[in-house]
Amino acid sequence: MQFPKSRAQLPPDIVQAIQAASTGSVAADPLRYDSEYLSPVDIGTPSQAYMMEPDTGSAVFLVDAPKLGTSGKTATETADVGGTVVTGQAVTITNDASENINAVVQGLPQALFTANLKKRALGKFNLGYVHSSEYTGSMTYVTVNSANGFWEFTRNSYTVRSDAFVSLSIDAVADTGTTLFLLPQHVITAYYKKVAGAIYCSLQGGYIFTYATTPPSITLGSGTYKAAVPGSYLNYAPVSSTSCYGGVQSKTGLGFSIFGVIFLKSQFVVFKGNTCPIIGFAAKPN
Repeated sequence: MQFPKSRAQLPPDIVQAIQAASTGSVAADPLRYDSEYLSPVDIGTPSQAYMMEPDTGSAVFLVDAPKLGTSGKTATETADVGGTVVTGQAVTITNDASENINAVVQGLPQALFTANLKKRALGKFNLGYVHSSEYTGSMTYVTVNSANGFWEFTRNSYTVRSDAFVSLSIDAVADTGTTLFLLPQHVITAYYKKVAGAIYCSLQGGYIFTYATTPPSITLGSGTYKAAVPGSYLNYAPVSSTSCYGGVQSKTGLGFSIFGVIFLKSQFVVFKGNTCPIIGFAAKPN
């Protein structure tokens, strides 16, 4: 962006302030164990406030809002997400509450949003702009395969802890509406061989290990960028007084891996939708 007369470049912080003023930003408030993140959304005229889950894996806008109509009904309403106002939004009344954040940004000058989810802390979704203070280093973008209606992309390698990278094409979906980090079974088997005392528990439907165990990190490669998920993020939730459920589990039964919030909160992520959608990843400042 330039000054109109002098053609001098505006300072980056001013550019970002102008962008933020014309777009929006909304808090991402984690529930217990970071199982999901909720954001305030105003719906209707006059507006009513709801806490909803911005969901990149959903094509519908679900609202637990009996005042808008009976369950199962679809209504057309105005929605305000962090100052970004969408008119004529199709809203389905249900007993759940999630928003199709992909649809919210379509009318913005830049059809994009960013996710900066945080471990056990308040995060943020920015709509229509990328704020450079929220990431460090370079942003790495990959092409999205939108044929299935998801933010679907490919990773080409992985490693556990600091071992050598294993070449593997991993077809994955970035989904802010899924808690766990789901990977191919052979990757999960290799991972839990390196977690002391880890066992598969059929009752829990996944791997568990003791609280005394510090699980290793897992890193996914895409070209030169390596997205590292710290081991501390992979101790998800207690299943007993001594054991916890692993945050990375098998994608068995699914056609693709799912990079849920356990992965996403380790990265700064840009979702950019247009005729050729892309998704970007970058490390966060310490």
